[in-house]
Amino acid sequence: MNLKKFIGASSAILLAWLGATYLHQVPSERYPSQTRSSLQSSTGPKHSAHEIVASIESNSSDK
Repeated sequence: MNLKKFIGASSAILLAWLGATYLHQVPSERYPSQTRSSLQSSTGPKHSAHEIVASIESNSSDK
């Protein structure tokens, strides 16, 4: 009987939280900007794809 009450209360709290977050309006200024400069790495890639493939091939041929 206690498990049913716990599941019912948890479900009600979750439903209320989901409803509140669904209805809450968030201004676009609160989201972080998604510019190209923020998505690119400042240091660049450490290894090129050719270097990685060559390393794998040399390791497999050593065996």
